[in-house]
Amino acid sequence: MPVPSSSDIQFVPTGQAKFSVDSITDPGGAPTEVLDVDLGFVVSGTVKLPNWLNGKGQTCIYADELGGPIDKKIGCTEFDIVASSGEPNPKTYNWTITFPGNPPVLPDPSAGSQLYRLAAVFLFGDQSTDIATFVEMGTYLIN
Repeated sequence: MPVPSSSDIQFVPTGQAKFSVDSITDPGGAPTEVLDVDLGFVVSGTVKLPNWLNGKGQTCIYADELGGPIDKKIGCTEFDIVASSGEPNPKTYNWTITFPGNPPVLPDPSAGSQLYRLAAVFLFGDQSTDIATFVEMGTYLIN
């Protein structure tokens, strides 16, 4: 599985900004590539940004069913990005998206394959800054 996984956010100098998906957990336990949509699951990670940025950050999870009709955003979280004074340094922000299971975020059972490619997208502000990136989270059986 590609999680944990991360992607750089384009800044100069490079390497100062990174978006990470650290874990996907569900109460069903192993195997980790099978998620029970009725029990819910949690996706969490971090965003590392320059400490002079100020505004709102948003992380969203998208699901694309292989061979099926579902291709949509299934959850988002917004968080404050607060500038700090002092020397320019990266600052880390934690994010979590909880999918509670009731109501399920995807149909159960699905008439399609129940195989989903998941991706996480980070956006800063209203996109006029072009500060954004994504992480491919891998393929999961979600039933």
